[in-house]
Amino acid sequence: MSGSEQGQRGVPVDHKHQIPRLRRVEGQVRGVQQMIETERYCVDIAHQIDAVIAALRRIQGDMIRDHMTALIQASIAGELVEAERQRLADEICSLVSRVV
Repeated sequence: MSGSEQGQRGVPVDHKHQIPRLRRVEGQVRGVQQMIETERYCVDIAHQIDAVIAALRRIQGDMIRDHMTALIQASIAGELVEAERQRLADEICSLVSRVV
């Protein structure tokens, strides 16, 4: 079982394409830190924080979409037993209720 399969409990999803986006967010956070250190205008800092949050939300949304797509494909292909389909559906519902 690969790392992504283990992390997805049997539904493989490759999220490695998110790494460059996360590195950009990391740079944005360092930029916010620098803005605070150089005592930039609070409203400008707040706008940059909004940009970081929005970027993370986009990554989160893409990861949830990829996870749901993999689950649907595995269900259609008959690769999951009913109990596993139900457990993963419950997991997705719980996740969506937290982020919406």
